[in-house]
Amino acid sequence: MKARKAIGKKSSDKMRKICTVFALILTFVFAFASFKLATEIQGAAGYAVDEIYYVSSARNILREFFNFQPSYVDSSGGNHYTIFFRSYSDLSLVRENFRDFIKINFDGCVTHEYSKTAAVAIVTYGELDRGAVLSAFPGVKIIQSGFHYPDVYNTENYLNMEHPPMVKYIIGFFMFVMGDQPISWRMPSVIIGSIALLLLYFLVAGLINYEIALLVFLFAFADPVFRAMSSVAMLDIYVAFFIALSALFAAKRRYLFSALSIGLGLSCKLTGLFSAGALFLVMVSRKSRPAKCLTYPFAVPFLIWFSFNFPFIAKLGLGGWAGELFGGLKWFISSRPPGPPVSAPWGWFVNENPFVLNFSPDVSASVNPAVYLLALIAMFFIPYLVYRRGREHLIPALWFASTFSGYIFVYIMGNRTMYSFYVVTLSPMAYALACALVYCVSEPQIYKEALKLYRSFLAKCRRSFQQKVRRGIKQET
Repeated sequence: MKARKAIGKKSSDKMRKICTVFALILTFVFAFASFKLATEIQGAAGYAVDEIYYVSSARNILREFFNFQPSYVDSSGGNHYTIFFRSYSDLSLVRENFRDFIKINFDGCVTHEYSKTAAVAIVTYGELDRGAVLSAFPGVKIIQSGFHYPDVYNTENYLNMEHPPMVKYIIGFFMFVMGDQPISWRMPSVIIGSIALLLLYFLVAGLINYEIALLVFLFAFADPVFRAMSSVAMLDIYVAFFIALSALFAAKRRYLFSALSIGLGLSCKLTGLFSAGALFLVMVSRKSRPAKCLTYPFAVPFLIWFSFNFPFIAKLGLGGWAGELFGGLKWFISSRPPGPPVSAPWGWFVNENPFVLNFSPDVSASVNPAVYLLALIAMFFIPYLVYRRGREHLIPALWFASTFSGYIFVYIMGNRTMYSFYVVTLSPMAYALACALVYCVSEPQIYKEALKLYRSFLAKCRRSFQQKVRRGIKQET
């Protein structure tokens, strides 16, 4: 008997190792596919949709808060700068002289003139002497090295205060390491999107088994939105990563680390807080101490988020930062002016007005409806899995429902301009739920036992209700 158990354990360990090797290979395949797409996306003048906000603010934060400017040297050796003037009149007075000055002194030229801000983009093949430029042209206020800014009003001062700063710090770090160019902005999205799938693999493997867990990658490859958002420099893929991480820690009953992950997600975007309610319910169901049930899901994420705001508080002062914060909260629950196609949260699952991220190649934040339909059907089996296999099986459903409920709340509060790419924060738990459904369907006994359990439960409820009615009638008579 012991020999059989030893053989079974050895076989199980071997299968676990084989599946994990496959998972690592599939992680790298997904990363390569996302990286390839990231290099192909050209966007408008190099920027894909909302990258204009996050990348510009990352540069501005580096310059204003950390006294650093990234650089961009193109394949021909040209050094790129954006020169901002104090006003349009200051620029118009020296436009031709400035062109000649750059050409004669630095072997450079003006590559772009802006229409929405008083600025020009230049490239030089000699070292730019900032002091000489400022001396010759007093109307210049900022000389910014790096990839040219987008043509957006006030782009040189914009800090994206309506969103927390963590992603801008990350983008800025990659600008520092890799240079200021599109692939540098998008590389962290490629990395964390790929790692998020590996985290999901371990989450599903712990809840079900390693073979079923490999389906996580199948669902991700079949769902366009996840690869799309893993290929652009936007915020939501970061939130998706930390949602997956917090769920994995919760499944392992590492609730403090789960709370820290929620805090990091919140530090990327306010939607990262939506899973705090799920962690609270899990801790309550596990009969954690009341103090922990309150501090872990809510106080810990707040402290993490607050710590990432220290540079802003130091620069703007507590009052100035608080004013920007309240403005951001108001923006979060308010509708924006007409613009990109909007969709209600329930419309994301059926591709209602998918948000276009890029043309040629065509990339949009569209979903595979079948994946999310599987996830919703899986909810039917969750009570059975929790009852028979353990409360950890509740985690994907809770994290999914809690996050989705957060979007519904924001919608009810008045924000009707919601976009389909938000769905990527629901994608990780949708993949985990779809895996659970495949597992239940592949085991007919589970399906039969679930139906039997639910029938028994409903019969008990009916008998209990009938008994209460009879007692009420007897008391009346």
